[in-house]
Amino acid sequence: MMKGETMYSTQKQGRVAIDRRSLLGASAALAVGGMLGLAGCSSSPKTDEGSVPDEGSASSGEVAWDEEADVVVVGSGTGAFSALAAADAGAGSVVVLEKSEAWGGTSAVSGCTLYIPMLTVGMEEGSDDSVQAATAYLNKVAGNRGNKAGIDNYVKYANEFATWLGDLMGWQWTAQGMFRDYYEPYEGYRFFGRNASIDSEEKVPMWSELQNKCKELGVDIRLSAPAKELVTDASGAVVGVVAEIGGKPVRIKANTCVVMATGGYDHNPQMILENQAVPVYVSNAAMTNTGDGQIMGAKVGAAWGNMDTNWGLPCFYGGSPEYTGELVYDFLTNDWGYYRGSAGAIVVNRQGRRFGDESSAYGVFNRAFGQYDTDILDYTNIPAFFICDDEYVSTMTLPGQAAVGDPLPDYFVQADTLQELAGKLGIDPEGLVDEVASFNEGAAVGEDPTFHRGEKECNVVISAWRTAGRDLPNPVLAPLATPPFYGAVYVPGTCGTNGGLVTDENARVLTAAHEPIPGLLAVGNCSAGIFGGQYPGAGATLGAGGIMGYIGVRNALGTL
Repeated sequence: MMKGETMYSTQKQGRVAIDRRSLLGASAALAVGGMLGLAGCSSSPKTDEGSVPDEGSASSGEVAWDEEADVVVVGSGTGAFSALAAADAGAGSVVVLEKSEAWGGTSAVSGCTLYIPMLTVGMEEGSDDSVQAATAYLNKVAGNRGNKAGIDNYVKYANEFATWLGDLMGWQWTAQGMFRDYYEPYEGYRFFGRNASIDSEEKVPMWSELQNKCKELGVDIRLSAPAKELVTDASGAVVGVVAEIGGKPVRIKANTCVVMATGGYDHNPQMILENQAVPVYVSNAAMTNTGDGQIMGAKVGAAWGNMDTNWGLPCFYGGSPEYTGELVYDFLTNDWGYYRGSAGAIVVNRQGRRFGDESSAYGVFNRAFGQYDTDILDYTNIPAFFICDDEYVSTMTLPGQAAVGDPLPDYFVQADTLQELAGKLGIDPEGLVDEVASFNEGAAVGEDPTFHRGEKECNVVISAWRTAGRDLPNPVLAPLATPPFYGAVYVPGTCGTNGGLVTDENARVLTAAHEPIPGLLAVGNCSAGIFGGQYPGAGATLGAGGIMGYIGVRNALGTL
């Protein structure tokens, strides 16, 4: 990088090329009667009353079914839990339709933690959790946009789900882990006990084992089999799915229900631009997450909710500053809190000012990007900038480094002074110098009077381990005083959008009039979710998808 150039003028790499038209093809352009040629299909091994959507609409008519199952699950991420719950509860036949050629979607590459209030092992190890505490906490996090009845059911069945899953899979749970509840000190907050991971000395491939168990229980798994449309009967009930299998349309009747578990809409640029309230630039959600379930549900009358929210995850960024809705697909730049929360680093805006407690959990800190400045008529904290000194780089790793001393990614810049660094990144130099001086004064004695960094135990546990060898009065605070200095653009990102089909406490999809659509359930990131679009604690994504699927299919099968 030449002196005087900013990060924006030089960094263009990291963008994933996305064909906008192909991503949006799941909407009206994918009318079954047109694209899949259903009108010309004559084979009819089984017929029943139903409607095949015509040019994106639902109309009554007779459907020639190609196959049938008791439960059809669309998506193999948290949908895997629904499939297992259905098969184990006695469903005669269960089909899973997975759009990708790979099993598990975004869930398969997650941390595989489940958010389980009153987890048995957590209670045995000292947690004083209770129904009242968990319910109060989750409702506080969700605010007025949460699903109170859904939260009640979630808390009621969470540990039952974990016990059932552990027994079924032969897993033992542990509540040990560095990520906990994220909103301290909300009423009902617990530092420990609600975050279930598989207790093993080795990393257990959770989704591979779930897939094997599905096969063992007779679940019919179809990969590279995207669902295209829901089929309804004359009353509006969902009675089946049309999928594209082997390049041909296959109509599968669902005798009990269809479970939508298709994930978010991260990689549908039009939906991102139309729905996300605050710009988001990076996602580690599967590239196949293009809003299919949301669109299919809307066609049969489902309401959407919480579409402006996501599971927040701040990220380093080397892409273009232009906001197009085309999210960079990336895991390497994700900052779960290890980097910004470690001693010797801060995050500032263009004015060089900090705007939050950098040790906050990823979903909490990500919300701080959304401040709008009525003077500049833009988001004050987008873009933001990660800043650290040589003491940090000499003792801790940054993204892309397998070990201390490895080359830094090329989206990082280096300078001998803070003023020079500010010039390279496009930060106000005086603002940055002033802010670092103020920060250093407190950090030297382990204090952060502005944002109280290091005062919440849930925040300290995330990154304090990284400074175990340093003698610091506060394990997540240290001055930025040793040149050279390093910096990178830092932006709001996500590990998945979390808005979609509105559901009730039993995962049944609702219309705008809050009436259930018979035969249709939704779980995971294609649903509006029960937490009001917020991130209460580690494992909330998988927990919500798994527990609500367990509740939903068992309720539909009459075995709850």
